[in-house]
Amino acid sequence: MQKVITILLIIATALTSCSTTRKAGRTAGALENEITSGNSLESVVRNNLSNKDFIIQKAEVNLIQDNISVRLIADIKFKKPDSLLITVRSRTGIEAGRAFITRDTLVIRDRINKKLLIGKPETLKKKYGIDPFLIFLILGDIVLEEKDRIKSMECIKGEFRKEFGVHGKNVEYIIDCQRRKLKRAYFEGDLNSGDIIIGISNIISSGKIVYPGRVEIHDSLKSVGLIMEIKKIESPWAGKIGSLAGQGYKVIRIR
Repeated sequence: MQKVITILLIIATALTSCSTTRKAGRTAGALENEITSGNSLESVVRNNLSNKDFIIQKAEVNLIQDNISVRLIADIKFKKPDSLLITVRSRTGIEAGRAFITRDTLVIRDRINKKLLIGKPETLKKKYGIDPFLIFLILGDIVLEEKDRIKSMECIKGEFRKEFGVHGKNVEYIIDCQRRKLKRAYFEGDLNSGDIIIGISNIISSGKIVYPGRVEIHDSLKSVGLIMEIKKIESPWAGKIGSLAGQGYKVIRIR
């Protein structure tokens, strides 16, 4: 079980780390006055959850790895411009670990084994074969290069489907044109991770935020699968992100 929990933290960190993508999907203000069509991809970017500080107080997670299934509870806190804290607990509420990420910092606290893993977000690609550039895809955000954000969407039967190049990777998006939210993403991987498929469903509008009630992630190698259901969320959020302070932890550098 501990191996699975560690893998979950690594996957969550890799898929949500605030590495290079903050440059690819957040500068809406610079283009806002230039967009006149409500059917542009910019209208989808404006719905990104990461445009504001937020907290997911409860997300139920089912992780399957090496034919082992573990059900966990996670909470996710985000503070602009690039601070993210992911906490993973057992179903009974016992904390298993935390991952703290900024643009240039990665810290994973393994509470059960008293280990503190420290490194850079980009080391995840080298060590685990998962590129961290597609940050909030698991929360239904869309990541685009700025040159693509002004393009119009040609919707067929309520969906827009197109492949884009983002930071040297090919990513295919399927977008719900009515809700202006991501439905599915196919992320080009490598020999270690395989291609990654992210499915978004049960899209919920609450006040001024739009988010997925359910997210399913799996790779083409079928080695890892993850299902997450968001039960409680707040945005905008004015709380504190917290820390990873603790005594007696063995510090290990991720290389």
